[in-house]
Amino acid sequence: MCREWVPRDGDHPDTGGPGRPNRNERPAMGDVSAPGGRHTCPVQHFFRHEVDPLVIGGPDHRTYLAFYLTLLVLLVSARDLARRREELVRRTLVLVSVAQQLVMYGVHLARGDRWAAALPLHVCRLCTLLGLVWLLTGEDWAMQVAFYLGLFAYGSLAYPYGIEPRDHVMGWSFVVNHSLTLLLPVYAGVVHGWRPHLRGLGWSYLAFLGYLAVADRTNRRTGGNYFYLQDRPVLRSLSHRRYLATAAAGAAGLFGAGYAVSRLWVRESSR
Repeated sequence: MCREWVPRDGDHPDTGGPGRPNRNERPAMGDVSAPGGRHTCPVQHFFRHEVDPLVIGGPDHRTYLAFYLTLLVLLVSARDLARRREELVRRTLVLVSVAQQLVMYGVHLARGDRWAAALPLHVCRLCTLLGLVWLLTGEDWAMQVAFYLGLFAYGSLAYPYGIEPRDHVMGWSFVVNHSLTLLLPVYAGVVHGWRPHLRGLGWSYLAFLGYLAVADRTNRRTGGNYFYLQDRPVLRSLSHRRYLATAAAGAAGLFGAGYAVSRLWVRESSR
C-alpha cells in the first residue's frame, strides 16, 4: 500500500524530523516524491499530472529510440514467422493499438484535459486510427494515408519536443504510438506485400491539407497546439501564414521522398 507521510507532534514542518526529507530540497533524479517531501508510490508517480518534458538526446530519448529500433529489427528478422502467424500478429496489433488509445485518452480524462489537448488531431493519433481501420478491414486507402502521414513520426521520434520521460505513462504512450505508426507500413509490406503508390500519395497530400486547415482552426478556437502550429519546435521566427505554407510544401517533399525510398527498398528487397 502506498501511503503519504503525515507529520507527527514534534516533527519540524520543513525538515520532517530525523530521517525525513527536507521539503526545501529538490528531489534527486529518480526520487518518487511529491512536492513538499511527501512520498508517492511508483504507480502514482507513473501517472502523476505534473511532469517536466524529457531532455532531447538524453537517457529517456535514447530509450525510446532503442525501443523502436528493437521492434523494427525483430519485425524484419522474424518476417517469416510473422507470415506464418499472421492472424495472431494482426490481433496483437489491434489489441496494442486499442490499449494505447484507451490509456492515452484515459489519462486526458483523468487530467481534466478538454478540446485543447484531448482531440485526435495530432498526426500520429490519426495514423493509429487509420492503422486500426486497415488491420480490421484491409482497406488500401487507410494504409496509404497512414504511411504518408506517418512519415512525420520520424521527425517526432528524432526530436520529441515536449514529450514526457520514460517514468511517465504518457511517455510510453508516445513511443508505443509512434512505433505503431512507423512499423505498421513495414509489417504491411513484409507480411502482406502492400506497397505505397502515387495515387496514395495524392490522396494523402489532399488529406494532409484538409487536416492542416482543421488543426489550425481548432487551435485558434481552443488554444491547442495540434501539429505544433502554436508552440513550434522549429522555425519560430516565421509568421503563422508562412509557417503553414512551409508545412504544406514540406509535406509534399516528405511524401515524395517517402515514395522514392519505398520504391528503392522494394527494388532492393526483390533481388
